Order: sequence, then C-alpha cells, then structure tokens
Amino acid sequence: MLSSIKIGGRAWTESLGVLARSPAYVIALAAIVGLWGLAGYEWLWLPESSGWVLALALAWVLALAALAAALLAGTVASVSAVAAGTDRRLSLRKIVSFEKKRVGRSVLVALAGLALGFVLDVLFGWINGRALEAASFLTFHTQQPVSYMLIGKILWVLEALVWIAFAGFLITWLLALSNPRPPAAPRTPATAPARSLGISVFVTSVLSAGIFGGLAWRVAIWHPAVKAGGWDYAQLAIRTGAALLLLSLGWLFWAQAIARLTRAPLTEPAASPPPS
Repeated sequence: MLSSIKIGGRAWTESLGVLARSPAYVIALAAIVGLWGLAGYEWLWLPESSGWVLALALAWVLALAALAAALLAGTVASVSAVAAGTDRRLSLRKIVSFEKKRVGRSVLVALAGLALGFVLDVLFGWINGRALEAASFLTFHTQQPVSYMLIGKILWVLEALVWIAFAGFLITWLLALSNPRPPAAPRTPATAPARSLGISVFVTSVLSAGIFGGLAWRVAIWHPAVKAGGWDYAQLAIRTGAALLLLSLGWLFWAQAIARLTRAPLTEPAASPPPS
C-alpha cells in the first residue's frame, strides 16, 4: 500500500511537471474543446425544415464525432510519447491525429465505454430506485429510523466512485490499445487488466476527478454579481475559459499519470556491464 502511494506520488509530480512545461498545449486543447462545444450547441439549433437541412445536420454531427475521435487519439498519442520518454513536453503537432489505426482503436474504446456505461447507468438506476425499500428494511431490523435520503446519499457516493474507477479503467485500455508495443517487446497480456484495476490508478482517478472536476464545476456554477451588459458577458467568458482550462488540465493529468503508472518507458536504462 505504501509503495503504491509512493509510486503514485512520483507519477503525479512528474505529470504536473509535464503540464507546467506544456502551457501552450493546455491552452490549445481548451480552445479546441470550447470551439467543439460551441459547434455542438449550434448544431442543436439547426431547424428541421427540409431534407437539405437534415443532411447538413447529419454531416455536421459526423464531423464533430470525427474531430472528437481525432482529438482523443492525438492527446493519447502525445501523452504516451511523453510517458515513454520519447518527448519531454506535450507536442502541439500531435494534439489532433488522423492516423487510421489509432483513431479506429480510440473509437472502439469509446463505443465500448458507451455500451458499458449504459449498462452501469441502468444498473444504478435500478439500485437507486430501491433506496426507500432499503431504508424501510434497515428501520425494521435495527428498530431505529433510517432516512431514505441518507441511503440515497450513500448510494450516490458509491456510484460516483464506481464511475470514476470505470473511467480510469477505460483510460488505461485506451492508452494500451491506441499505442501497442512494438513486435520485439515482450508480450504481457495480464499486465494491462491488473494495472488498470490497481490502487494507484484508482487513487489517481479519484484525485483527478475530485480536484480538477470539482474546481471546474465550482467555477462553472459561480455567478458573481456584476453590472448587466458587457461585464456580465465578460465574467461568463472568463468563467467558461477557466472551466475549460481546468477540464483540459484534469484530462491531461489523469491520462499522463495513468500512462506513467501502467506503461513501462521505451527507453530502458542500459544494464551495467558485468564486473571484470
């Protein structure tokens, strides 16, 4: 346990160092994500007035999906290159990748994640619907009043932890499948699933989602009292930009830390010569 925390701490500090050396990459990623979100928002307002507009809407959403897949593949490639020791900082040239194999693997992982996420959502919906029954059962057997709201809060915390662990599992497999080892590297098929469920990956996932996601949420819902008009639009733009920067930092830190925890560097140190 202690060794896992030490390994995780080293991966976290190294990942923060990479982000500190790559400010342009973080800002560029936040800008692309913001423009992607704006394009998606505009797509929602396309009127269903004719077949041509429906065709435009279909082409629009396909272009958004392709850009999302290319951005996911590109960031994963850049993160993996830094974790492997081939790059010192995140490269802007790899922020978007249209390499067919890498994009295809990223899409497969994303589709698998959506399918498994749908199953988890249905399962948690069924469990949450039994909160009142669980409270009644505990009240009857303990002879003490148990509120169903307390049961709901406990289930919410457990559900959040499961979702975070699930996201860390997907990131691990995305890194493994999007950047396979060279043919000469030894095959260790049991390593990826074991490491993806390790305590270091779980703690890293909780910290990334809790700190960066929590800060982004706080910034997004914060609405300072300013004068109507230009100042109101200015504070909205600042809050949106800050939230996007935090989300970009969180994603890159999460992926970079997990890459360092689960992938061995490509540049292994040379073995010391035998004593003469």
